Amino acid sequence: MATQTVSAFDALFKNVYAPLLEDLLTHETYMLDKVEKQEADEFGTWNGQGRQVIWAVHTGRNRPSGFGLTDGGTLATAGKQSFLNASQTILGFDAAIELTDMVIRQSRGGSTSAFANALTVEMEGATTDMRQRMNRMVYGDGTGLLASCTATQSARTISVDTGQNIQIGDTVDVLTRSDGTVRAQRCVVTDLRFTGTADGSTQANADVTLDTSVSVTNTEGIYLAGSRVLETEGLTSITGTSRRLHGIDSSTNTLWDGNVIQAGWANISEDLLMQQAQRIRIRTDKDVTSFVGTYGQQRRLANQYQNARRWTDSNGLTIEGGYQSVMVSAGGKQVPYVADRDCPNGKTFSLNMDPLKWVQYAGGPQWLEAPMGGGGILHLKDGATAGTKVATWQAWIVWYAALCCKRPSELGRIEQFKDDVPIAHV
Repeated sequence: MATQTVSAFDALFKNVYAPLLEDLLTHETYMLDKVEKQEADEFGTWNGQGRQVIWAVHTGRNRPSGFGLTDGGTLATAGKQSFLNASQTILGFDAAIELTDMVIRQSRGGSTSAFANALTVEMEGATTDMRQRMNRMVYGDGTGLLASCTATQSARTISVDTGQNIQIGDTVDVLTRSDGTVRAQRCVVTDLRFTGTADGSTQANADVTLDTSVSVTNTEGIYLAGSRVLETEGLTSITGTSRRLHGIDSSTNTLWDGNVIQAGWANISEDLLMQQAQRIRIRTDKDVTSFVGTYGQQRRLANQYQNARRWTDSNGLTIEGGYQSVMVSAGGKQVPYVADRDCPNGKTFSLNMDPLKWVQYAGGPQWLEAPMGGGGILHLKDGATAGTKVATWQAWIVWYAALCCKRPSELGRIEQFKDDVPIAHV
């Protein structure tokens, strides 16, 4: 009699669940869907062993001494082209599942498909959570900051500038933003209440309740536990000015600046979007190919068209992936305005996807296996005593990647737009 074992069944696990990895990074979240993924050695210089990818950036023209030449006059003194090296560390992201052996056996019911369904439930939950966190990360500044504290308090409930990226049940650290000094670690969020008013500077404000009391001032922030400075650069840092991005300081290399406009808590308007598109066109000779903002801003933009009796297709434009957009005039051409639930409240990003890449290695997201192969994707959990195991199976999805931008001058953001009070994610 042959006995079915997890090791023998491992090939089916791979065949059944490999497509979930593709879904993890290419569907349901706008920026993950739209930004191309590229192997590190195709994007820049990478020898297949180190953690950084490096590429050259053209930062200066030949500016000779002298330009006008008279008959028999002195020739110009040569200038030179200027270059800098940009670099980005490839980061690691993962999601995990864990099932006890008893749960597996009880769910099988004599059928291998039942066991597969049990894994599906766990994997779909993990991939959904990881998709949301990766898409949220796209809009960040690379520090992992979820929210900044706004008051001096010593309590379980603390006030923050935005509750948009915090969910009940999250495990978070409360740290000093400048240097990571610990105020509290591994606190669980037990409640979240939005406290702001729409159409103004408080619109994203919230009170966050933790399972333990913490003392904070307005210099502290909330981070997912263990994530500070371990997240990829995001659009907030990529579109910024006078900041350090991919190892280059744009305060001394202004060609490396993004484009930022502050709207002063005005309503979104086609004029401001056109200003941004024209600014980028003047600086780079490139066109904005899409605007990405929030649902509240998209609705306000559409309402302006209705109030002006400007009739457009009521369905807007359906772009690849099923995302709905409102078309706006930007620099003499129609550009889609797309809403993404993870876009920060009050901000709209003007994008050209060409210079953006998810730079990855090891072939993209995959199951964690033994380095030399043959180890399978399910692993017995270690016991508390060295050398022992417990009757629990674990598996991990891993992705080694970073969001990189070769030409940040082609991207920008407009902030301080009137918006809705955010709705908590579920």
